[in-house]
Amino acid sequence: MEYITASGLGLVALMSLIQISPIKLNPWDNIFDWLGRKLNRETDERLTKLQDQVQGMWINSHRHTILRFARECRAGIAHSSDEWTNVLNVSEEYEAYVKVNGVTNGIITQDTAYLRNLYQELSHEHKL
Repeated sequence: MEYITASGLGLVALMSLIQISPIKLNPWDNIFDWLGRKLNRETDERLTKLQDQVQGMWINSHRHTILRFARECRAGIAHSSDEWTNVLNVSEEYEAYVKVNGVTNGIITQDTAYLRNLYQELSHEHKL
């Protein structure tokens, strides 16, 4: 029993000396890093799932905004210049997301083109 206790104390002393030495080998940081990853693994997994859900809600919100706005325009509903600015910004963000993530967006590409053309027409006619 004394051999195990002495060995344990010797190991702790050796690890402390190595940490102080100019070799820059720090076993305590490695041990605490490993322990932290083990303790936080479940939390990290839950946070990753939550981030995925939030991103999904964000992109669905953008998609819905574009589709609704285009439908309202086709129905003859007039919009303010602030609403146009918002939907054009949302469209740019959505297109950037689609490009980065390689997502297909089908009808939204057509609706975005429709909205941009309509915006140009209304702008030239000074109806905004």
